[in-house]
Amino acid sequence: MELGIYHEFPVLPGRSQAECFAAGFDIVDASEEYGLDVLWLAELHFDKRRALAASPLVLGTAIAARTERIRIGTSVQVLPLANPLRIAEEAAILDHVSKGRLIFGVGRSGVVKTYEALNIAYSESKDREIECLEIIQRAWREDNFSYKGNFYDIQDVTVVPQPLQQPRPEIRIAAVSVETFPAAGKAAKACSCRCGTRMCGCSSSTSTSIAKPGPTPDIPGRRPSISVAPVLSPKPMRRPMKLTGRR
Repeated sequence: MELGIYHEFPVLPGRSQAECFAAGFDIVDASEEYGLDVLWLAELHFDKRRALAASPLVLGTAIAARTERIRIGTSVQVLPLANPLRIAEEAAILDHVSKGRLIFGVGRSGVVKTYEALNIAYSESKDREIECLEIIQRAWREDNFSYKGNFYDIQDVTVVPQPLQQPRPEIRIAAVSVETFPAAGKAAKACSCRCGTRMCGCSSSTSTSIAKPGPTPDIPGRRPSISVAPVLSPKPMRRPMKLTGRR
């Protein structure tokens, strides 16, 4: 079983932003100390009353530098809001700084106002997400590639660095809408290894795991590199953690 915590670096009433960041890193330190498996970092924009986690990759790199054990997940990296080549580079840097602890959680978010602020049509979000994820995966497994899609035209690009984890970090796709599940299944059909075959059964092949209630059977020697998470949202704690904001 994997036990983790969802973290937005929340805005705290009556506290400065510097104090909120300090309190947020208190939670990080406690998560490492108390043995949690993974720290899930949100991506939230333009809401001064809610959270400061505008960049999970930047925060994740800071967390990687102050921890040694806990895995660092994005929950989620909102793919349509940024250039996929830039995301591929920055996520790979985080994977190196963390010594291979990145879990790459992706999605498109449901906050339409964020898309409006960045002048991106939310109606394009699903298609943009699929295209971005395909570009990122190719950037991580090919030394040089070109790509032509509906939104991106890439010619002879080499992304540096590539991730420390090979063939790539584990990818988890957040899914709350009906159309996301078949899209995730299509993303998982192609083998991510360098042999170029489809579902070849080698150690680097890709599969999809649909989360559902009840126990999940263990498959010896097989760990999905793409999985679908129907819910990536915070759960209420039994006992609220005291935030000291210590420096």
